[in-house]
Amino acid sequence: MTVLNIVLPVFLVISLGWGLRRIRFLDGAGNAVLTRLVYWVAAPALLFRSAAITPIRESANIPGLGVMVLVTVVMAVLVYLLAFRAHPSRRGVIAQGSVRSNQVFLGLPLVYNAWGAEAVGQVAVLVGLMVIVYNVLSVPLLTLPHRKRGGSPWDGAWEGTRKILTNPLALGCLGGIAVSAAGPGLPRTLDLSLDLVGRTALPLALISVGATLDFRRLRHEWPATALVAALKLGLYPALVWLGLSQLGVSGLELKAVVLIAATPTAVVSYVMAVEMDGDEQLAAGLIIGTTLAALPTTVLWLLLLGV
Repeated sequence: MTVLNIVLPVFLVISLGWGLRRIRFLDGAGNAVLTRLVYWVAAPALLFRSAAITPIRESANIPGLGVMVLVTVVMAVLVYLLAFRAHPSRRGVIAQGSVRSNQVFLGLPLVYNAWGAEAVGQVAVLVGLMVIVYNVLSVPLLTLPHRKRGGSPWDGAWEGTRKILTNPLALGCLGGIAVSAAGPGLPRTLDLSLDLVGRTALPLALISVGATLDFRRLRHEWPATALVAALKLGLYPALVWLGLSQLGVSGLELKAVVLIAATPTAVVSYVMAVEMDGDEQLAAGLIIGTTLAALPTTVLWLLLLGV
């Protein structure tokens, strides 16, 4: 029951978003605004405040970040190489979908439900920095498959780099780290204001995820989706768990990172795929399929982690 009380509220709110879209209370344009509000305002405020009020020695999870980066890069490269027979527009999408976690829109709500606001503060820095890693890695994964079309393999790389440097989630996290390192903390009024805005990030993010679910996009993508779901929800977090265990990491420091890694493919991976000539139908299918599969796998991971 403890595990179900962690997982079911998250997926019930996702179902609410899906239902609101089905009855046309929330249309595509409305959900786009909702997603932008979370991405540009609420989530950065949450990450900034969480990093700012958490002592730097607690939020700087160096082993967790190191393992996540290593596993992400190695696994993405291997999947990319093994997908050499796939069409160029699909190869990078499959590799990106196998490692890019939905940390902000799904991972943080799960961590909050499982261990509270203190745990969110401990993983806020990792989440913000991994956003940078995922974005940096996605540029070559999505552009290199098109090198035989006559253009430069780095077409679109500058636009991708610009978005990395101006990513609001990463900037919010880095700003919070700077405040935490400086020492004096946040003024009371600013802290309360950020807390109010940041509290909207988690429920609005879940509603936004639900509103994007269009099951028709899965009709022709079941084989690829099943493969990516096994990699993203099974192998990827298992490798993160193994790496942290080998380093002697335990407790909440291990559990929260593994749970973050065990989230489905990030919604933003669809945007990256569209902007860099990836197969958008496949990208959407991976998000929907892994999100659906994440309900039972999240329960399993929480049981394995001993919540």
